[in-house]
Amino acid sequence: MTISDYQISAVIRTYMKHMKMKLKPKEKVPTHEASEDRVIISEEAMKKVLFERIGDKMVEMVRKHEPEK
Repeated sequence: MTISDYQISAVIRTYMKHMKMKLKPKEKVPTHEASEDRVIISEEAMKKVLFERIGDKMVEMVRKHEPEK
């Protein structure tokens, strides 16, 4: 039994309509604008990440220019 794209779209549309009906006016969907994530990284951690990246780049450069055996 094959299911067509149209049938899948119809099921999804019906589901979305049904979910909108269940949502009461008092229950608003939370917006992402209200919340804000902040990340604080210490200087030591920042230096560690920076040195790791520099090291990775240096290894990559050395391997690129290294003659093949």
